[in-house]
Amino acid sequence: MKKIVKLRKDQAAIIFAPQGCQLVYPEGTDTNLQHVTLAASLTVAIQYEFFIQGMYAFLKDVTTERKQEVTH
Repeated sequence: MKKIVKLRKDQAAIIFAPQGCQLVYPEGTDTNLQHVTLAASLTVAIQYEFFIQGMYAFLKDVTTERKQEVTH
């Protein structure tokens, strides 16, 4: 699914999708602006949270399988 987001220069947006989130801003945007930096930091934090949740689920599955192998 494609979404069109119209932003002016020096604006930024965090786009959420089922696969995660992404920071978007127009070419030429000053990335040192406080709101752009904040949006970038939030995006990284959200992506990190998705990563941690995925790793937790993976490790839980692996340890569950290993316990089953040991008991059989």
